[in-house]
Amino acid sequence: MTPREPLGGTRTVAPSARRTATSRFGASRREGHDASAFYERFTPPALSDDDRVARGPDFDAELADRIGDGCFCGDARQMTALPDASVALVVTSPPYFVGKSYEDAIAAGTDDRIPTSYFDYLAMLRDVFAECVRVLEPGGRIAVNVANLGRKPYRSLSGDVAKIFEELGLLLRGEIVWQKSKGSSGSCAWGSFRSPSNPTLRDTTERIVIASKGRFDRARSAAQRRDGGLPHRSSLSTDEFMEATIDVWDMGPESAQRVRHPAPFPLELPRRLIDLYTYEDDLVLDPFMGSGTTLVASVLCGRRPVGYDLNPDYVDLARARVAAAASAPPEALRNTEQPPLFEVSTAAPKAISDAMIADAFVGQAVEAGRKAHDIASELLERSGFELVRSPATVRGSGVKLSFLVADRANREWWIDVAGAFTTVRPGLLRAETLWKALGRASVLASAQPGARLLLLTPHLPRVGAEGDRALHILGPSAVFDVIELFDEAAVARLESYADGAAAPLAGFWDDSEIDTEP
Repeated sequence: MTPREPLGGTRTVAPSARRTATSRFGASRREGHDASAFYERFTPPALSDDDRVARGPDFDAELADRIGDGCFCGDARQMTALPDASVALVVTSPPYFVGKSYEDAIAAGTDDRIPTSYFDYLAMLRDVFAECVRVLEPGGRIAVNVANLGRKPYRSLSGDVAKIFEELGLLLRGEIVWQKSKGSSGSCAWGSFRSPSNPTLRDTTERIVIASKGRFDRARSAAQRRDGGLPHRSSLSTDEFMEATIDVWDMGPESAQRVRHPAPFPLELPRRLIDLYTYEDDLVLDPFMGSGTTLVASVLCGRRPVGYDLNPDYVDLARARVAAAASAPPEALRNTEQPPLFEVSTAAPKAISDAMIADAFVGQAVEAGRKAHDIASELLERSGFELVRSPATVRGSGVKLSFLVADRANREWWIDVAGAFTTVRPGLLRAETLWKALGRASVLASAQPGARLLLLTPHLPRVGAEGDRALHILGPSAVFDVIELFDEAAVARLESYADGAAAPLAGFWDDSEIDTEP
């Protein structure tokens, strides 16, 4: 047996233990691996330590005069209103080049700025993205949402966009898969049904290609930005950060009929990118703004919006939506629906979907820098409950709830923290979260009749939605109360339960629902 060498001693490294290098088939381990040969196969990005940012009080005043409401009717290949290094983030979804109504001008030949072939289309994208590189700050990001094209044959537009980014010297940062649906809709592109003759893949996803300019991090740290009078405050909650940094995003598509644009993307998509990649008051650009969804998301996030489009009708629609978002008071934005755009001028406070509201609840979660589970734990303790177990398993079922706590009279309460502080369907707005919570509540009610369960959540379900109706059918016998975190009235009820309240208090449940309980 070979004796061990003393700590701090020297030894000869066997050839098999030395650093690996890139081979034809890669290496089995990452540790100590030299990948320089791998990266030499690609066009190198333009790395830079430049940290100059064209922002500041005097500059911002001049910029405000230049961009006005941010809605420009013009060609994004020449964004002369925007100075160099002034934009923090570009978020866009270029025309798909697959026959959307705004491409019909090709056939009519009415606008020579619209490309007539796919290769002209790629050349146009390259010119627009080159202009975006000019206006991006060092470390600024560009996020481009694209759908891959065709099946006869298939064309990867996301791959073409990534190649353009490489040619422009940008640093590719990754690709997000946007999961729009779980299965097919009424549109059936089967190819050959139930036959190996020619089955066709059905598109339920799109891609978001991410790149940055010159460096991986934003120019200057948050502290340096604060000291220099630059944007420096984040609006990203812990829960949202954890979900947004996964490369598959599950969010439904927007209705083209409701938004009155043939290819809208949902407000959640730019909102999440804006929260993830920018500070409050940063400048956000959409060079293909369409009906202005990115600009609306920018306003809701407290950023400065700017966008370009060739179609004056869409520019007018975008302008109306931006004005509606900017004028709506925060309390009017919560739990509202987004109407069709032709109604937006007369229904400004209702211009935004409730799933996208940057309300005070999420703001407080950002300030706290904690996850919903941690905030709920602190709230329970502050209200007068004592922790018994976390997590707490319902005996004989295998079902786990977030906490088992005791009130001041030493009565036990089960706590289920449902959902998270996220941009996309926070709390019980997310259907799968709600249904899972209902399932756990039903198991507890069956396993331990009379058990008191409190459901704590960052956001209540949408009133009248399927899950909300199911929750009300289940009633207070299964869910003693539903407490929305940071809601003052709900927290007051929670404190009453810790003090010994024996029956549900009106709030989430109305008096008639409470009175009908045995």
